[in-house]
Amino acid sequence: MGPVRKLVLIPVGVVAAACSLLLLAHRAVPGSAGSLVDSGLPWLAVPILLLVGVAAVTRRLRVVGVALVPAIIWAALFVPTLTDRAQTGDHDLRVASLNLGRAAAGDALPPLLRQRPDVLVLQEITVADRSAVTKILAAGYPHHYEAGTVAIFSRLPIADEQPVDIQIGWTRAIAATVSTAAGPVRVYAAHLASARVDRTTGRDRTLAALAAAAHADPSPRLVLAGDLNTATTDRQFAELAPLRDSQEQAGTGFGFTWPAALPVVRPDHILERGLLTRRSWTLRVPGSDHQAVLADLDVVATTSAAE
Repeated sequence: MGPVRKLVLIPVGVVAAACSLLLLAHRAVPGSAGSLVDSGLPWLAVPILLLVGVAAVTRRLRVVGVALVPAIIWAALFVPTLTDRAQTGDHDLRVASLNLGRAAAGDALPPLLRQRPDVLVLQEITVADRSAVTKILAAGYPHHYEAGTVAIFSRLPIADEQPVDIQIGWTRAIAATVSTAAGPVRVYAAHLASARVDRTTGRDRTLAALAAAAHADPSPRLVLAGDLNTATTDRQFAELAPLRDSQEQAGTGFGFTWPAALPVVRPDHILERGLLTRRSWTLRVPGSDHQAVLADLDVVATTSAAE
């Protein structure tokens, strides 16, 4: 092998080895850094594609072969996620979730309402916009429960409303039972503590508390929606299992929601237990730095299966 070929093969090999190692052994990275690496795994596609491009320019089979190793690993992990997993069939419950953030209710809510969700979960409702939110939703969503900065608005009757302690110091999680034609569905609305690059302790604590509350809930059909500040690929997301992520079940692609203008991660989720997800998608609304998440759920199918 000539010196020029070595000069190309060595850096390509180093980058390929680093990308492959991150894909295969990212769980070995400890603490908050580990969560950051987990969340960014899908974006390793960018350096990997650049690496394959550089290797292709060299027209050297060995160099191309080395560059393809992380590409193959990435494809094995994530290509199934890029497919359309929506299922045919009717749905009987459409759930939507949105972190309002700094958005004005009059701007953000109308596009979401045009999707006609049956249950709408909202986070970051401030004192300033609380009355506007309630006024806009009053006609279409006569049943609602709100506490702290989170709320559940429903077209269908709700009961058994209660706050959920996620160990954050104020109310950022609630639960209520929604009465559907096929039977009751327990709905949790939550906004977990933020996860920062150098600190995820608060997020991890609130996630564990929320997961424990959901797991202890005896309801056979349960939906958990909100801003969980946790990417699907984050190792901490496993705390929520066996709750199933609607996007993984019936979405297309990764379903990134933040930041809204150019989303690179999905902290917003709709999870379920005891239901069937027919479709999952995202929607950009004016003003919010999060995109909304929506899911069509089938209660009848699961009820029939149980019988």
